Amino acid sequence: MEENNENLSNIVDGPTAEDENAEEKPLLPKNFCWTWPSSVVTWIIWGFGALALGFGVMTSIISFQAEPLIYGSIGLLILGFASPNPFNNMMKGMLPDSSQSGTWSVPPLPPMNPSDWHLDRVEWNEKVSAWLPDPLARYEQDGPDIQVKEDGEEWVTYTDGEEDKRFSTETEAYEQMKKVLKKADTINSQEMIFGEHPRHHRYRALYNTTPPQITARFLFHTFAVMFLTGVWLSFPAGEARQSTMPFLLAGLVIGAASVTISYFQNKRVMEAWDTVTSIVKFIDAGHNELVGQVRPASFEPLETVHVDNYRDSSWTFDNLVGWMWTYSVYHCWQERYQDKDGKWHTRTKCAWKSIRDKGGTSPFLLHDGSGGLIVDLPTFRDSSFGGAIWEKDSPGSRGGNNLYTKGDVQRHRWVLYGLQLGDPVYTMARVKSRPHDEIPRGTVSENASRVHHTLVAVGEDAPRRHAVIQKGTEFSVLKAKSSTISRYGASAFLILSSIMLMVAAV
Repeated sequence: MEENNENLSNIVDGPTAEDENAEEKPLLPKNFCWTWPSSVVTWIIWGFGALALGFGVMTSIISFQAEPLIYGSIGLLILGFASPNPFNNMMKGMLPDSSQSGTWSVPPLPPMNPSDWHLDRVEWNEKVSAWLPDPLARYEQDGPDIQVKEDGEEWVTYTDGEEDKRFSTETEAYEQMKKVLKKADTINSQEMIFGEHPRHHRYRALYNTTPPQITARFLFHTFAVMFLTGVWLSFPAGEARQSTMPFLLAGLVIGAASVTISYFQNKRVMEAWDTVTSIVKFIDAGHNELVGQVRPASFEPLETVHVDNYRDSSWTFDNLVGWMWTYSVYHCWQERYQDKDGKWHTRTKCAWKSIRDKGGTSPFLLHDGSGGLIVDLPTFRDSSFGGAIWEKDSPGSRGGNNLYTKGDVQRHRWVLYGLQLGDPVYTMARVKSRPHDEIPRGTVSENASRVHHTLVAVGEDAPRRHAVIQKGTEFSVLKAKSSTISRYGASAFLILSSIMLMVAAV
């Protein structure tokens, strides 16, 4: 067991002197950071933006006119959108997959095999003189793996596959199992949580990092507004400037919409940033932020999902705690329209049309390596299952609902979105006591201070905290973090410029 403790303690190293010195060096510059496109696609988009900018500027210089700067402004907008957020780039350097598409990527990885989730560990029941499944096992920390087997007239306990001791009675063997569990409970929780848990020491520098005030995207978008302002100033005073009033009003509306959207996006980021992620082993009631792995909440099997009622094995899923499937068709139709000369014509139009969909949710166990907590998923109004986990463009062969055949149907498409057992999950939720009749008897790890099996996370909002649950970890939310200037600066400049030019036009 001492050797096992040593192995567990090496899963996550504490901060060394070298790490502390590294943390003193900021991961990002404080005031200004320039970023280049990080993929082939964004480089291509960036190239189109650069061509538009060059065309607009050169044409304006050659013709001695300001109007071509409109093309330059469009190019600057494209360049800005193709320039990545420095904070997101920094996270990609720390995390192989900071997009958090629903996979685990940083060791120590959680066990993916259900047999390693301690769902079926047994306990000795004196009343019925039998080994029964331990209802508390799934709530306990991951490791050690404890088993008991009968060998002739003896009972043998095993820890992580290694034989521990032999006993003449079941009671003695069970007492030994509890001693091993109790000793394992003294291991530092930092050494038990999964690699993508925000409470790891390795992420300390990340949470001490401030996004740079000025970024490439901010500069590109600000200069785009300045180019448009220059074009407007080139118009002669009077009717010419007054005729631009609708465009100025559009700029005001676009700026206001951009600020509003950015505010609500940033609000979610700041909620995640300002809330310390709880470790399940030490969680208390109240509004908490949690990150962990999806596991079964009970011994009852999950609902079997048949996409669009097809019974084919490839259309059937048994491991979804949250799901939604959609069926849509790509159809075409004839449409008559009248041209500017009043003549009637016929044209063909095509589009995707949603036919039907269905979804469902079930409670599940969120486990972060240190312990498990029940999450009542049906109580969450704001939930996201990420991208599609399954797609088909042809119907199954067994059962199924009727296909949509009205009109000229070109294609069919079925898509399934889901939160599966084993997936990473992030939630901001209210943690409160479970109903008394739902609480399994006993205390987790034989330690009276461990009460997370008596609690449940529900989708209730709190002041400055919005209840949400989504596939991925907290890093999938934090990747959008940016400074106030970079987030609102260009939009605010567009609003102020539009107002000033409207006043000048009048």
